Amino acid sequence: MNKGVFFITIAITVGLLFTSCEKDDEVAKPVITIHELGDGGSHGNDYTAKISGELHIDIDIVAEGTINKIQVRIHPEGEHHKAGELEEWELDTTYTKFAGLKNTTFHEHVRIDSLAKAGDYHFDFIVTDMEGKQNSTEAELQIVNN
Repeated sequence: MNKGVFFITIAITVGLLFTSCEKDDEVAKPVITIHELGDGGSHGNDYTAKISGELHIDIDIVAEGTINKIQVRIHPEGEHHKAGELEEWELDTTYTKFAGLKNTTFHEHVRIDSLAKAGDYHFDFIVTDMEGKQNSTEAELQIVNN
């Protein structure tokens, strides 16, 4: 066998061994699990909150790529107001205090403004990791009179 062919064969074989043994560097999206979402006064889990009260949020997060930010959004579903009324109450808050963590429990109480109208709302919870990967979960939320 020719020495050149032998060395090329060895080089290709070694190269294939190293590339086939490389670890897959793909980082999974964050995993989000809602445990409780409800009235803040009772740490409820009934997906309701009171006007001028608090919404209790208890959610587990696992992020291989470490957490960068967490967003909580609440907005009305359908028509809540009549023509000429003020804009509807919405919430869009970003949390960075969990940045750098891989696993955490997001346990926060969010204030429901006194200007919120009773009705159906949409709850969005979005986690973005340091790799830029995002995952979200959503729920239907009922805001009721106090």
